[in-house]
Amino acid sequence: MIPLALLLLLGVQDPAPVRYEVIYDPAEYGRVHIEVALPAGATAQTLVMPRAIPMGYGEQPYDRFVGEVQAFGADGAELQVTREDLGPRWRLGSKADSATRVRYTVDVDALERDVLGASDVSKARPDYVGLLGYSVFAYLEGWEYRPLQLTVRAPDDWPVFLTLAPRAPPATAQAVARADNFYALADSQVVLGPGLQVVQFEAAVPLFVAQYAEKESDAKALGAQAVTALNALAEYFGSIPFLHYTVQVEFLEPRSADHRYGFSMEHMESCTIYFDTTRVIASEGQPSVPPRHLYNLAHHMAHSWIPKRCAAEGYFPWTWEIAPVLDSIWFSEGWGQYAAAAALAEEGGLGGDFRETLVNNRFRIPLQSSPPFLNNMDLVHVSRVASTRYSEDFRTGRNVFARGGLMAYEIDEAIRAGSEGRKSLRDLLRRLMTEGQGKDLDLDRVPDWCREETGVDVGEIFKRWLLPMR
Repeated sequence: MIPLALLLLLGVQDPAPVRYEVIYDPAEYGRVHIEVALPAGATAQTLVMPRAIPMGYGEQPYDRFVGEVQAFGADGAELQVTREDLGPRWRLGSKADSATRVRYTVDVDALERDVLGASDVSKARPDYVGLLGYSVFAYLEGWEYRPLQLTVRAPDDWPVFLTLAPRAPPATAQAVARADNFYALADSQVVLGPGLQVVQFEAAVPLFVAQYAEKESDAKALGAQAVTALNALAEYFGSIPFLHYTVQVEFLEPRSADHRYGFSMEHMESCTIYFDTTRVIASEGQPSVPPRHLYNLAHHMAHSWIPKRCAAEGYFPWTWEIAPVLDSIWFSEGWGQYAAAAALAEEGGLGGDFRETLVNNRFRIPLQSSPPFLNNMDLVHVSRVASTRYSEDFRTGRNVFARGGLMAYEIDEAIRAGSEGRKSLRDLLRRLMTEGQGKDLDLDRVPDWCREETGVDVGEIFKRWLLPMR
């Protein structure tokens, strides 16, 4: 799939986009209306709602909260819509009379009530709505790789912010953005409402913090940490694969005692952070020890490089209806998380002690308390197990990223020692970013690439960490 930006650069005419429209009226609290329209002359027979969460390594029943599905043919006449018995699908009309346009609603309030993980759901409050793209956007099958245009309409006093096209201050009443394909749309966020606070910062690329807090929290302090994290990562990786970046954060009063807060998620050009109000940032002061938010920011920002732009087989194209089984979560999560620690240590000015402490607390100690049955699996097997239950049974997620992170750390140490400090894992990661552009990364070749880039042989370390732990 050639990115839309490249097509435009080459002078290829921009194809007519699929048009998405989001309408929100606070009078219909928690209910979002969405319309999808194909280009003139185009039709589709099936509407598909995601269940699998990119990089969430699990599934959520988003289709349960979709209602009032309507389809219309080329003549504007309403067509019959049939919900399929299996899967998150609706059949639209018939072969003789397929749909050109679809409307549906999403009950965001019910979604947040029934799905307990805050990082998996959209939210609605009287003065705020925060929409995770893949929890509200469905696609017309066969058109998910087409460029699209998103329009969001809200009341005049409701600011609208799109991570696809961020602005500070946000647009009012209506905002418009373009995306290369459905993945880019689904991996974005739409936030709106008078309770929204948006602040822009100068960083390696324009950086935005879009915050909603149910207890006073300093968005500027969070932004200062985000600038540190983003600049460090840009220096560490040596390139920036996005034109802007957004930190979307919510500090919420718990919906119930069963609801879970504290997980964050990475996206193509943003991260989403969901905490309860006990973790608000109270002041702009920078303590001598880096705040707990700083590594969390760097960690999820790092995933915009790994695996969002550099991943092994199975990540792209994404399988929206069922979580794919992945062999390489240890790389995507472990190496990505370690890269964040190394970047903060080397480029963020936090020093080697920070890196050592992070490796010990996040990788080494959790792995020591990991259940023996997980440690006795080879690393690819653990990755496959974690593919569908990473956060639901966090023992699997923690085991796979801890082992991957310790592999990256040991390789980094070997490169530094073997090159007398002239090279580090940073040099290997830059090579991997080049090798992974536009294709699946062949992880079996990592030792060869390391030898070419650094002159150091890490093959034994690489192979040993893939084996069961004894």
